[in-house]
Amino acid sequence: MGFQDALLEKKEFVITCELVPGRGFRGVANENVLKFADQAKGASFLHGLTLTDNAGGNPALCADVLGPEIQSMGIDAIVHFSCKDFNRNSFESHAFALKRAGITNLLVVTGDYPVSGFLGTPKPVFDIDSVMALHFLREMNAGLEITSGKKQVKLDPTDFFAGAAVSPFKPTEGSAVMQYMKMEKKIRAGARFLVTQLGYDARKYCELLGYVRRHLGLDIPILGSVYFLSSGAARFMNTGQVPGAYVTDGLLSLVREEAKADDKGKGARLERAARQIAVLKGVGYSGAHIEGLNLKFPDVSHAVERAFEIGENWRDYLEEFRHSPDDAFFFFQGGGETTPLLDAEPADPIPARRRRRRVFSPIFWIMVLVHKLFFVEGTIGYRLMRGLSRFAEKHRFWYHLESAVEGAAKRALFDCRRCDDCALFELYYLCPESRCPKGQRIGPCGGSRIDGRCEVFEESWCIWELIYRRAARKKEVEKLSFIIPPRNWELYETSSWVNYFLKKDHSGSRVTLPSLQADRKKTG
Repeated sequence: MGFQDALLEKKEFVITCELVPGRGFRGVANENVLKFADQAKGASFLHGLTLTDNAGGNPALCADVLGPEIQSMGIDAIVHFSCKDFNRNSFESHAFALKRAGITNLLVVTGDYPVSGFLGTPKPVFDIDSVMALHFLREMNAGLEITSGKKQVKLDPTDFFAGAAVSPFKPTEGSAVMQYMKMEKKIRAGARFLVTQLGYDARKYCELLGYVRRHLGLDIPILGSVYFLSSGAARFMNTGQVPGAYVTDGLLSLVREEAKADDKGKGARLERAARQIAVLKGVGYSGAHIEGLNLKFPDVSHAVERAFEIGENWRDYLEEFRHSPDDAFFFFQGGGETTPLLDAEPADPIPARRRRRRVFSPIFWIMVLVHKLFFVEGTIGYRLMRGLSRFAEKHRFWYHLESAVEGAAKRALFDCRRCDDCALFELYYLCPESRCPKGQRIGPCGGSRIDGRCEVFEESWCIWELIYRRAARKKEVEKLSFIIPPRNWELYETSSWVNYFLKKDHSGSRVTLPSLQADRKKTG
């Protein structure tokens, strides 16, 4: 049974494997991808092969090429799809090219920050994030409406089956809560299935499942990631060199001890993967997404066969997977134990109470006051500023003077980059253009470090960690469920105040996504 049918019919435990193309149009890495596919094409347990998109931020052969080759072997290809390396026009071209080539299964991700390339590190794009990418694909599925000359034309509809990634393994409160909130946005935007990032804590697996199934009331398919963890990979993950993936000191020590065996730990890592697959199946996941460095099909086949042998005895291994930092945040009260999460009756999650870092900023509170006086519709200040904006738009001298004063002030206060489609108010006066290397306006990427710091600038906090703290301090976390349209580059280096008061920025072009109630009807 194919990948999509197996997920939607829910009659089989779905197995997918992640393959990583290499650099160049030939080479060992790319030949190994095709060799794996050739060996796997007759395996009844395998439902699809995923192909990464410039994994780790390094250049590699485009998955659009290998995908059709794999599908010609009779195996479904699932292409990782992001906007990290091209803008939304290229995104559209890329998507239509995949559809024409017969590729419709997509795993939509924000993507890794680029770290290498020709003549140095290339410019990161991140024009839109995973939420807007999913929304874009759903619009394409409905038949994208475009302007052609003076006419409105509806393009032929596509049939993409798009999924999204989520990390339940974030140990800090801000990162964990914001991962769940962004996951909800991805589902509202059109995600049809979810794949977790890497992790080795069954309590977190159970918490994600409980959050989606019981709290949200959704039956969306969820696949858990299973990584064949070698000693080298564990060391890299332990030191934070793999975005979004973390291995604790305890697990690293265990893997290093296993590597002293004659087989260099291979038997132990295959057994661990098998047990993890069995646990995922036992707790109620829809499938397992298998990953590993230089993944070999015989190893995958062995691990899956062993997992099926474990079968109903999966509880024997549940407590082996408790590898989270000692002070990890759990969304449910009592989340530190696995069994209550498995057996508990449906209930709303109650965030654990813990001391939050104080985020006092005089600038923040001054801006809150200024916003209430001048930027809230209906106030006298708002009407005054709207009138001044209309005047400035008609008189270029005053427009440029106002823009210069505004730019200088915001540069000094917020390190403003003059996008002038400003989202400061929604983001609690923390600028995503200057403070986030990926420019994330809707929610965090999955790459933050164990302590909540940025995957790229490790000395800086993830901006969404700080946004969450400010929202939590004001008891306004629910307001972070907003959807902000992508930045309009037509407004670059204009006046964000004029754009706001005359509704030229995102405040005048809202993006409305279906509610989760609508998704409950589709997936329930």
